[in-house]
Amino acid sequence: MLSKALMREQIEALAVTDIDSAIDSIEKKHFDLIVSDIYLPHKTGMDLFNYIKEKKVEVPIIFMTGNPNLEMAVNFLTQGGNDYIVKPFMLPDFIRKIKTIIDKHQLKREEKNLVKDLRATLSNRLSELRIYQDVFESTDDGLVITDMEGNIVRVNSGFEKITGMSSVQLVHQHLNVLQKSLLPELDFAVIENQLKKENSWHGELTGNRESDSSWYASITFSPIRNEESQVFAYAGLFKDVSGQRQVEQALINSLQQMNFAQEAIIFGLARLAEHRDSDTGFHLERIRNYCRLLAEQLMRRHMYPDVINGSFIQMLYRTAPLHDIGKVGIPDYILLKTEKLTEPEFEIMKSHTTIGFNTLNSILKQYGEMDFLKMGIEITHCHHERWDGTGYPQGLKEEEIPVSARILSIADVYDALTTERSYKEAYTHELTLDIMKKDHGKHFAPDILDVFIESSEMFDKIREHFSEHLNPGTGELPDFGIPQFMFRY
Repeated sequence: MLSKALMREQIEALAVTDIDSAIDSIEKKHFDLIVSDIYLPHKTGMDLFNYIKEKKVEVPIIFMTGNPNLEMAVNFLTQGGNDYIVKPFMLPDFIRKIKTIIDKHQLKREEKNLVKDLRATLSNRLSELRIYQDVFESTDDGLVITDMEGNIVRVNSGFEKITGMSSVQLVHQHLNVLQKSLLPELDFAVIENQLKKENSWHGELTGNRESDSSWYASITFSPIRNEESQVFAYAGLFKDVSGQRQVEQALINSLQQMNFAQEAIIFGLARLAEHRDSDTGFHLERIRNYCRLLAEQLMRRHMYPDVINGSFIQMLYRTAPLHDIGKVGIPDYILLKTEKLTEPEFEIMKSHTTIGFNTLNSILKQYGEMDFLKMGIEITHCHHERWDGTGYPQGLKEEEIPVSARILSIADVYDALTTERSYKEAYTHELTLDIMKKDHGKHFAPDILDVFIESSEMFDKIREHFSEHLNPGTGELPDFGIPQFMFRY
């Protein structure tokens, strides 16, 4: 029945009734998604899942079950499973979930290919740099000898090769003749003045050769002395570093592209969690911009100087979207519930901090120390801790809470209060500030909350910029008194 429903949606589907048949099909053909029941004849869906992991088949898998087991579901999701569906379910919901997962898997595959391409490009650039260095070391540099007045006495063949100008054109000419067509910024008076003070002059200048090609010249002038140590001439060593600078720029561009790709993957990973309980893509944008703004305001006030610097702010901006990644392990009936959560349901909701921690920590253990993963673990695990120690999951208190999580906690609560959720209306900016002030020194770090309040107008501008009801702008970004369970931020 499901296979026919998918075929009507132009999705090619193959239905089998046991695990061995499924494995046989997987070995023969590529699939974009596998949907499996948990309980099947002879073998279970987990046997299929373990086979896929063992063989490293890159295909998402979701389970169907009529007997939902939270422990099994969390174990399945944290080990790399994509989702699970509780029977009975409606066909339109099933089709919608299938399409969403297929689209995300294809996007993930495209991003993975992009990273591979960027790594290959970087490797090629490094190879080009090594080749250039070998050629450079085997090529004669340009040498110019001038008298004390700056008149050119002699040039070597290396200089002729570098510049395209012959010695006949240059000898007996003043050094400043090179300004006309070769190096406009070269000035003998400046060179001579520094030579008299520091005994050497060095500079890197840009210019054009007679062939009209631009070039970069690394130039060093030194005095030439006679037997009595008297200066009677000057020697200029000219190195053509054009190729080196071009390769360096290419490397910089490649590294920037890799950073962009990494950030896109991080942001896409965070969207996997957000997409299940939100129809908007602006929540993550607001959170990361709130965090960056608050961290910048703290740095301007020289607060937490041992922690907050430019790198910290950039890393916080990149990793903030990961804070709720653990929600992928929360069942839909809780995550999407419009009524107030029961106490048992709220306990399950709270587990998203631990699920997110375990997921990122397993990646850290597998691939080693990475700064963005370390901060991602901090904010994922600790952004629901409270200054007075009544938060979760660890009950951390005051300075025990990482600075990154203290910042994100304020940003997250502000966003939860000022935006409409399935279980609440959006509060005004002013009412939100009044509510948050009541938690000064209880929920929030008092010094950071003070800075937030002082900067609140800028937060309001970011909120308006990424309004849920408008397209985001293109210009420059310019005790709650309420039970915790009412806000599932």
